[in-house]
Amino acid sequence: MRGGTLNHERSTVRTTGWACLALLLFGIPPLDARAQAPQPASPAPGTAAADDAEWRRQMESRVQQLERENQQLRSEVADIAHTQQSVMEDAQKHGIITFVEGGQPRLTTPDFFDINKFAAEGDFPGSVRLPGSNTSFQLGGYVQLDAIFDSDRIGNEDSFAVSTIQTGGEKTGAGNTNFSVRQTRLFLKTQTPTQEWGDLVTYIEIDFLGTDGTEPRLRHAYGQIGNTNQLLAGQTWSAFQDATVFPATLDSQGPPGIINNRRPQVRYRHDWAGGWTGVVALEDPTADITTPAGLAGEESTPYPDLAGNIRWAPDWGHVQLAGVLRYLQFDPDQGSRESDVGYGLSLTGSLKTIHLDDKHVDTVLYQIAGGNGIARYVNDINGQGLDAVLPAAGEDLDGLSVFAGLIGYQHWWSAKWGSTLCYSLVDVNVTNDLPDTTYHNGQYVVVNLRYYPAERVMLGGEVLYGRRKDKGGDDGDDVRVQFSAQYRF
Repeated sequence: MRGGTLNHERSTVRTTGWACLALLLFGIPPLDARAQAPQPASPAPGTAAADDAEWRRQMESRVQQLERENQQLRSEVADIAHTQQSVMEDAQKHGIITFVEGGQPRLTTPDFFDINKFAAEGDFPGSVRLPGSNTSFQLGGYVQLDAIFDSDRIGNEDSFAVSTIQTGGEKTGAGNTNFSVRQTRLFLKTQTPTQEWGDLVTYIEIDFLGTDGTEPRLRHAYGQIGNTNQLLAGQTWSAFQDATVFPATLDSQGPPGIINNRRPQVRYRHDWAGGWTGVVALEDPTADITTPAGLAGEESTPYPDLAGNIRWAPDWGHVQLAGVLRYLQFDPDQGSRESDVGYGLSLTGSLKTIHLDDKHVDTVLYQIAGGNGIARYVNDINGQGLDAVLPAAGEDLDGLSVFAGLIGYQHWWSAKWGSTLCYSLVDVNVTNDLPDTTYHNGQYVVVNLRYYPAERVMLGGEVLYGRRKDKGGDDGDDVRVQFSAQYRF
């Protein structure tokens, strides 16, 4: 009997312990004040069993109630999760959030917010989010004043184009002073993430170097989609060009021998591991052809130019090999069409030398390019009619061979002072059928000193020398001194 009583007491203690633990875990106070009251030290023998049975009944009822409340709580949590998912889906429909790769939500600027009071930070530096969308945009550019003095006659007062230097005659002392803001630029860039294709980017850029005074000139206007695999359509740098070897000069024209051409195009780019990229493009095939005086007809371009490059960019710099294939044709009003194939190769690169810090690294730049019928792509002779020549009606169209190169060095004296030194050469193998005044070759040297007093301000001075030589032997040169002030935004 004593053993039964002892087992009963142990069972009572265990039941009481579990019930108290359940009450503590759920944070709910006991219902029965009696359960909290001290028990008599010596209960009456007749009432002990009845009181214990009643207490167990109440505890079992309480545990059952806790289980019901637990089930109700789980149901409410499920309802909250469902409501949260519905709210996020509704927010996505209204453009308040979007989902990036991995399913993570990203806030956008709601369209009902005043953009002057609320603007979300964009996805790339310097950008903000368009209200009610997941599109980031950036407006930027710079204002630049150039104060220019030429020691001799030159056809272009704003840009130092060697091909416009006057040849022959006596020109000593015929200098000129010019103040210009035409190099000022303005651009607009947008970026929108897509789930299937990667980032969608659009870019528009203008300067004021148009044909008439400060008329705006379109430099870039394109859209592209994709990251590792990228498809671009619009106007931008030719795939035959390496824009990263363009030296830091104050003059907007740049070296005469650099491959420098912006073309309307459709372009595909692929990135591989290890810093390798490949580009192939179909580009606008505009040609420059010299024809005999009095021969009526027009240049025709039945096929687009095919251009491409392969590029490797390790930590120490980069190397790029580019090529272009063209079809040149002249269609006379009378007689047969004449055509020729143009082609060219260009090897470019950079080599990092002295590291002042991560943003200021000395660099060697170089380019060696050559081909037949590619004058349209060369900076100084674009538009000179030197892609090909038609000697006379009925004769073959002859593409002209061209060599173009540059070597430059960019040095940082400190984080606020930098300099560029560059030499460039262009040589065209002109034929006997061309007049003696035809451009034959050009040479160019530039050196500058640039000062950056603040993050977005540049002040600098530059000295340029250019010499042009014609087929007939006449030549001319010019020395230009330029001071510039540039303010970026």
